[in-house]
Amino acid sequence: MRFLATADLHLSDKNDLPLLERILGCAQKQNCDALLIGGDLMNSPFPTPETESGMIALLSAWGKPIFIVAGNHDPLAVTALYQKFPSNVTVFPEGMTAYTLDENFRLYGYSALREQSKRRPLENFSVPADEIALLLGHSHFEGTDFQPVRPEELAASGLKLAILGHIHKGEQRLIGATRLLVPGIPEGRGWDETGEKFVYTVDISPDGAVVIEPHSVAERLYRQVRVDLTDCADTNEMLSRMENFQPEANTEIRLILTGTPLENPDIAARLYTEKYGREVINETEPALSMEMLMKQNTLQGHFVRKAMEDITKASPEEKPALEDALKLGLRALKEARL
Repeated sequence: MRFLATADLHLSDKNDLPLLERILGCAQKQNCDALLIGGDLMNSPFPTPETESGMIALLSAWGKPIFIVAGNHDPLAVTALYQKFPSNVTVFPEGMTAYTLDENFRLYGYSALREQSKRRPLENFSVPADEIALLLGHSHFEGTDFQPVRPEELAASGLKLAILGHIHKGEQRLIGATRLLVPGIPEGRGWDETGEKFVYTVDISPDGAVVIEPHSVAERLYRQVRVDLTDCADTNEMLSRMENFQPEANTEIRLILTGTPLENPDIAARLYTEKYGREVINETEPALSMEMLMKQNTLQGHFVRKAMEDITKASPEEKPALEDALKLGLRALKEARL
């Protein structure tokens, strides 16, 4: 069988519905037999009527089985929309429940009743040794904040695969003989959710072998770019380095300035933001001024004094090359100390 696994869509209004549509489109394109959603389909138990009707129409149009667990943002006790979903959608109850997918596989799952819960859904849980079983849940793995799942519980469960929503950063691990898939959020929503995001096809063979592949459905990507301004001597040089990084389509970038520029980068950062409308974070360390370097009784101080003497005496045509030589020399001395 082949499934598409995702979680934490956090649909808030009609503007988020295209994300669900792209996920269903991916499931269709990949010839999936079912869609598994590991909680927090909605960001709130109370979506607008327009969002409700759009979600119902999309889920119904796909037609194939969809299995959903309720998360802490859309818990069972207060999310009335679950009662309106079409017949191809199964929402798990609070207690651990199993559905037979075909003669080979069983899908276990549990929903969150309330927005806060410390219960351990896998405590004392295990499946029959001859059963090929999967799990769909919404839990904090190795944490304690929401329906915690402990590694030793997962290792002792006998599950072939556990799909757990709640944590927005995706990951895969092998815990004992159980594969763990945390899908993470399928599309970043801000600077706390940077980097590529995915949904996952899951192929399970009759002998229990599991193959997981990522697929991108995101139309928005947040990316932080670190720009080293070490030895930049003026605003134009710093701005030039910052402008070397141009984002791909549908990518928002935020620059993080690093290194030790020879001049304060605040003006360059302001000009960049005014020109491109992008945020810039200054994490540079102030470099010693030429005046301070010249006063040092060190090899570096001697080098700077000699170089500045040559620059002062040089013709306008010679100065650029000598200034470049000074910067290269300072960089070489710095690297030699590392």
